[in-house]
Amino acid sequence: MRKALLIILIIFSACKKEKQSLITSIDLNNDSIAQIKQIEKNLVPVHYLKGYEHRRSISEFMEENQIPGVSIAFFDHGKISWQKTYGYANLVDSTKVTTNTIFNGASLSKTITAIGALNLVEKRVLSLDDDINQYLKGWKIPDNEFTKKEKVTLKQLIGHRGGFERYVQSSYFPNDELPTITQMLTGEKPSVDPPVSLVYTPGEKQIYSNPGYSVIEKIIEDVTDKPFEDWMEQKLFDPFNMTNSSFEQPVPKKFFQQMATGYTDDLEPYPYKLFPYKAAGGIWTTPSDLAGFLMTVLEDHHSNTNKILSKKMTDSVFAKNSDRLGFAKIYSDESKDVLFEHWGSNSGFTCYLLGSVNHNQGVVIMTNSDNGMSLMSYIARAVAVANDWDLLQPQVFESMSLDTEKTNKFRGNFKGGNEILKFEVIENELNFLSESGIKSKLVSIAENKFIDPNENTLYEFLQKNNGEIKYVRMTKADGYNSDYLKQ
Repeated sequence: MRKALLIILIIFSACKKEKQSLITSIDLNNDSIAQIKQIEKNLVPVHYLKGYEHRRSISEFMEENQIPGVSIAFFDHGKISWQKTYGYANLVDSTKVTTNTIFNGASLSKTITAIGALNLVEKRVLSLDDDINQYLKGWKIPDNEFTKKEKVTLKQLIGHRGGFERYVQSSYFPNDELPTITQMLTGEKPSVDPPVSLVYTPGEKQIYSNPGYSVIEKIIEDVTDKPFEDWMEQKLFDPFNMTNSSFEQPVPKKFFQQMATGYTDDLEPYPYKLFPYKAAGGIWTTPSDLAGFLMTVLEDHHSNTNKILSKKMTDSVFAKNSDRLGFAKIYSDESKDVLFEHWGSNSGFTCYLLGSVNHNQGVVIMTNSDNGMSLMSYIARAVAVANDWDLLQPQVFESMSLDTEKTNKFRGNFKGGNEILKFEVIENELNFLSESGIKSKLVSIAENKFIDPNENTLYEFLQKNNGEIKYVRMTKADGYNSDYLKQ
């Protein structure tokens, strides 16, 4: 099996004619064709030294990172203006990704769940600020030292401030007995996870929580007297033509031929598994279905159509603050715009949605790979550049000179986990030494910032009040960063 996968990958990488046949698109607006080409061939890093942007194409990135398949949908002012697919949904059968290929949406489920819960708030079935125990039946949040200080509210649960842990709940094989939502919350068999309980005071801090969204799932079932997946289908999927979406576990048989197979970062296929944590990560869907859903929410915001939410509620969803009502947000004092986003990751699948409120545009990207996060961040940035969004533009640095005395204070070893970063000054210039001993000359861009112009990796040295270097923050070309303490 492994040999067969590698042969397919070699064909995918080496044969230009075959590679072109793996790229399919639906251009719903002729004006979008030029934009698609601009995006797919102009992936740039989050930051780079002027003249060193190292542009790559989506296909090249997929080959370098062994990503089998990608599907993208872009919407603009209430219409999906283009869709594009790349590669394979299944390597063994050479099944290509199409616009109808469904992927596991992982935590993008939370955006649908949150908006569904807000819809029930609009109907006065739920309240954002009341103690949620009044809505729960058969299971309630157990009292402990934290509930004495503050009760859990729906607004806190949606915004990951409910006081629950971060852990990811377990998945199951198709022949396994699945736990009910109550068994998942109580920790009773066949659930293999611990019971859900508060670990800090509700509202005290924001900690991303999958179990918190399982509590929302239970609330929706209890107040509607319907299975979560049925209510979502009747109230959100059917009315808004999300015909390729389902929270059901297992996936309905009608979707079996459309499902992508998930792969590890070295192209090993994952077996099909069930995700009983439906509200937190169980959805199977397509980028176009999700794009249609996002368009509807934005239409409610801009045109007060009240299809799902009122203008007043969407004002809160997209407010320029850190509160999450279904989405994380990117904003700044320099821009009137707000970008809303959400990432998702389950075994073999990574996905991302991003939208601009002021531009009334957005993109949904889904991959059947553990290794899709960097690619999706590059694509999102290319979309922002192509559409002149104020935010998410790449940062371009210019070099500056730094004298030897100042440079010397950045030499030394820095540790993060089991990784050691080594810096040496060679011929008055700071160099990064890899584990294999390869030296990379760094370019100074500020008093305490250097960049590797070839890898576009940024190193920011941060210091204590007395001027002593405390740690270095390494930010890679895709925007992900890690901190390393001075040894």
